[in-house]
Amino acid sequence: MAKRLAVGSKMSCMRVVAEQPGRPDTTPHWHENEQWVVVTSGSVHFVAEGVEFELTAGDVAFIPAGKRHTLVQVGDEGAVLYELSAPGRLDLVPGSLVPSALRFD
Repeated sequence: MAKRLAVGSKMSCMRVVAEQPGRPDTTPHWHENEQWVVVTSGSVHFVAEGVEFELTAGDVAFIPAGKRHTLVQVGDEGAVLYELSAPGRLDLVPGSLVPSALRFD
């Protein structure tokens, strides 16, 4: 997966290009950031709080802070999506010394 990131004082936006279909290497997690997922092409399957749903081009999902979630499948055609987080995820900046916001408990 290729990723590009922009971080501001109130939020961050990460563009994710998943060219390979199938199951990505992701672990269910949660964080204190609200998160929006906007799919601009292709499709993905997410699980949030035990409920699986499919997002296709044009769909938007909101994941409240503190809710366990993960990406479980990238569709056959791959996907391009944007992950917006508030407050911003400084831990995503390459080379960042900020501890990861992800929690796995």
